[in-house]
Order: sequence, then structure tokens, then C-alpha cells
Amino acid sequence: MKLNILYITPDFNYACGRSYYVYLLSKYLSRKHNVTVLTNGGDSLERLEEKRVNYTLLKGLKSKNPISITKNIRFLRAFVKEKNIHIIHTHHRLAELLAVQAVKKIKRNKPATVLTGLSIVKRKYNIEYRSDRIIAVSNSVKNMLVNRFGVNKDKIILLSNFTDTDEIHELELNPLRKRSYGNLFLILAIGRFHKDKDFETLLKALNILKKERIGLVLVGEGNNDIDYRRYISKNNLNVEIIVPQKNLLQYFLIADICVLPSTRDPFPNFMLQSGLHRVPFIGAEVDGIAELIRDSINGLLFKAGDEKELASKIMIFKHHRRLAEKCAENLHK
Repeated sequence: MKLNILYITPDFNYACGRSYYVYLLSKYLSRKHNVTVLTNGGDSLERLEEKRVNYTLLKGLKSKNPISITKNIRFLRAFVKEKNIHIIHTHHRLAELLAVQAVKKIKRNKPATVLTGLSIVKRKYNIEYRSDRIIAVSNSVKNMLVNRFGVNKDKIILLSNFTDTDEIHELELNPLRKRSYGNLFLILAIGRFHKDKDFETLLKALNILKKERIGLVLVGEGNNDIDYRRYISKNNLNVEIIVPQKNLLQYFLIADICVLPSTRDPFPNFMLQSGLHRVPFIGAEVDGIAELIRDSINGLLFKAGDEKELASKIMIFKHHRRLAEKCAENLHK
């Protein structure tokens, strides 16, 4: 049966892991089903256009104003009826609220609501986790939902994030020119500049290793951007900050290792991309990272927030290339 699927997600941006996840779902499911993405905009809509995925813009999608919320619910209800939507899939609490409320008064051909839990959070809002089905991207998320928030485990489906193997084929078809960083041992880190990603710890580790000719390509944007730049300048670190963009393959090509120092992370796409491109990975021992990474088997782990241990793990991969290559190959598998 060919389904009509609606994804609702705010801020469809390159820097957003949620947007990348929705993009991959839309890309592959649109081959057999009718897929539409509802968003308020963003800098990566070209991804959808290139794959000929339909999208609709609703500028006030993120508004928390009660009047705007009511208008959005009415709009969504009419949209669902017009397009005969079978499944509404959301990835954000406000979007879930709109979806759940919109289908309440639909009596015939009522669509199913699905929420994907992409975050590890400390508190639950009353409007959350009301969908018919909830997808947990890792055991960490599932345990949070059941044990901390009392969500019925029978409505939870465990389905991990995935990455895009087409990236490998793109490399085969369109070889990218490598950028030159001299003789630096190069680290790649990608993510939002947010406290949960904790790139401060990575910068502190680099400061410890300042004499070791190690460089960092840091891809992202966010509230901590200015703080990072000040620390880099003050300590004269070899760091290049890159704004999020469509094609990051060139940076995986030149990276010696990938590092993700998150304090909370359900099942990061960057970790999966590191494995896809066979780049050795170091991650903080938290949540979904610790579920996949086995120390010295398919990567290295360190205690979150411990820049000294992270510096030590970076040096292990720097000086033990056989171990690094073995871990990279195992993570790729």
C-alpha cells in the first residue's frame, strides 16, 4: 500500500541533526510512498528539492502563542484531510502537540501519529509523548521514556538512527579535492555549538596538546560560537571553524580522527558518519555513544567533561595507527 506520510519539523537546517534525520527518511521513503515535509523554513531545503520531495512552508510553525497554535492546528487538520494523510511523523514537542490535536476531531480516515525521540532530556512537559507510537533511537532514549517519564513501553519502537550510504557512491562518482592542512594531525568535529555537545572540552584538550601539531576542523554554529572563537584566539590553537553546509565529505577525507565530546547524545549521526567513512572515532562515554562504541574495539571512550583523558585518547590514536585503523574498520562494519 502506498502511504501518504507527513513529516513536521521546524528549522530545516544543515546544522540540525533532526533535519538530517528527516531528510534521510524523506529521501528513501519517497521512493515508494508519497512524502511531504511541513516546516517553517531553513537553509537546507535544497536537499528536499534535489530529491523532489514535496514540502510546505508554515512560517508560524514554531510560535508558542496560543492564537498561533490554534491557527496551526486548524491549518494542519485541513491539510491532513485534503492530502488524505495516513501518518503524521514529528520530532519535536510542539510539532507533536499540533499533530495530536489536529487529528482529534478527524473521525473518518484518521491518521496515525508518530513521534521520534531524538533527545535525552531531564524533564517531561505535559504535552509530550502523546502520539500513537514513539520511536526511540537508542536504548538510552527508551529507558528515559519508560523509567523516568512512565511512558507505556508497548507504544515504543526501538529504531536506531542511520546514515546515508549514498555518500560513499558520491565519492566514487565525484572525487573531491583534498584541502591542505600541512603536516597537522587533523581532528574533525561536527555538531551544534550547544552545551550538550561540549566542544569546550575538546578545545581544552587541544590546549593541553598544543605542542603536538594537532589541528581541528570544527563544523557547526550556535550560541557558543563567540566563546569558542575567543578561546581559540586566546590560546592560539590550530582550529578552523566551518559553517554547516551541504557537502562535508571533503572533511571526512582529510580527517585523521573524529571526536564527539557530548555530555548527552541519544545516538549521534556524526558517530555513524565517522564509521561510514572509516575515520577513527573518539566519543564521550554517554548515552547512545556508549551503546555503540566499545573502547579499543571500534573506537575510544573517555569520561565526559574530562579534557585530560580526552587528550590522552587523542594521543593514543595519533601514535597507534594500527589500533586506529582497526577501530575505524570495525565501526564501519
